[in-house]
Amino acid sequence: MVKGVSVSAVVTSEIKSDSEGMRFMSLTGRRHQKSKHFSRLAVFFGVVCSLILSVYSASVKAMSPIELLSMLDDARKENSFSGTFIHRRGDSVNSYHIVHAVRDGVQHERLKSLDGAPREILRDGESVTCIHPETAGSRWSQVPPLSPLVPGEDVRWDQLQQWLEFSIVAHSRIAGRDAIVIDVRAIDQDRFIRRYGVDAETGLLLKTEIISTDGRSLELAQFTQLDINPGDLEDELQPTLKGKVTKFDRKHWDGRIQIESNWQPKWLPSGFKLTGISAGEQDKEFVEAHTYSDGLSSFSLFREPLNSQFVEMEGHGGGATVAVSRIIKTDNGEQWGITLVGEIPVETAKKVASSVSMLDQ
Repeated sequence: MVKGVSVSAVVTSEIKSDSEGMRFMSLTGRRHQKSKHFSRLAVFFGVVCSLILSVYSASVKAMSPIELLSMLDDARKENSFSGTFIHRRGDSVNSYHIVHAVRDGVQHERLKSLDGAPREILRDGESVTCIHPETAGSRWSQVPPLSPLVPGEDVRWDQLQQWLEFSIVAHSRIAGRDAIVIDVRAIDQDRFIRRYGVDAETGLLLKTEIISTDGRSLELAQFTQLDINPGDLEDELQPTLKGKVTKFDRKHWDGRIQIESNWQPKWLPSGFKLTGISAGEQDKEFVEAHTYSDGLSSFSLFREPLNSQFVEMEGHGGGATVAVSRIIKTDNGEQWGITLVGEIPVETAKKVASSVSMLDQ
């Protein structure tokens, strides 16, 4: 026993010490239990989120080719993204930066060329603004442009089955993302093969390629970097260029006067039908245009008065675009120049252009 210290004091002190120690251990234990509880919750929610994504991804992978392609339009309307893609047409390769945001169901987009002369396209719903150098050509001022990674809006894929075959050919990686690769092949030889790479998680289009009937790659657009739903993109949607500005309203854009016409091709590839007739002046000459489409591919026929500069020709105009020109004669001796421009094989284009005649013949 320590001198001057009672047994009771020592015992009381030890009990107090034990009590405080137990209290400390109790508090520490509760904190540890809470920490374990939150940790378990975090793991639980992480597992749930992973399961949801896995189930969604698995459901996407289980879809048929037509179901996957039918998702493309909705996926673009529901997801925001920013990224870089390349576009190759024949031997020409260009790269672009794209920002795409969806606000209150309305699509907003900025597309900027990264090669050659600076060009920029801004989309605000159906309104499209093109900005390019004052010295640039008028290519973008003639037709409202769309990104090559948009296969076509409101395509009825299910209705194309009578002319096209759909198949999943691979599971791949594109821009670091799991992708499902789909081939769309014509039953006949009158269309090119189209290959699509669809994001396995969101259904966004990551790649599109047009391939000739003999297997040559004619045109390719593919993301090289992509960030999906990255957060606020407001600043990135603002224009960065100054130059010539051309505006369109895609919903109401017509560009030329609708007219009645007295000529047409006697032969068309199966599934193609006339979707528009228009006319206008080009180089002070009156030019009529007929547009035909099967809902996915399209081509236009132009008729113009014959002059010394018009020559019969055929060949690729770049990438998957072909051009074929023919001279037709009417019963009263008139001669007209007919030019077909579109994304169909050359032999098909030649057959269509050569079949053009006047309705009263």
